[in-house]
Amino acid sequence: MEEKKTYLRKMAEALEQLDAKVAELKAKAAKAGEEAKVEIDKKVVELTAKQQEARQKLQELKEAGADKWESLKGRAEKAREGLEDAVSKIWTKFKK
Repeated sequence: MEEKKTYLRKMAEALEQLDAKVAELKAKAAKAGEEAKVEIDKKVVELTAKQQEARQKLQELKEAGADKWESLKGRAEKAREGLEDAVSKIWTKFKK
């Protein structure tokens, strides 16, 4: 049970950090030139979908019983990693 609580806390913290990076990208879009703004906005829409998926997986994990914990944990981890990878790629591109 402690493993589950610890994992859920770490997962929530990771998603909060990624949310902050997405918010920074949105702020960059507001200050960017028109062409860059359009591209950043498009990427932010994609990231928002990935954020929702990761949050949904986290919620499923919170509600899961011991019998489904491991399989859902793997899915939640993949969703978080996918979001993290997407944020990293976009952040690197628009870091300037």
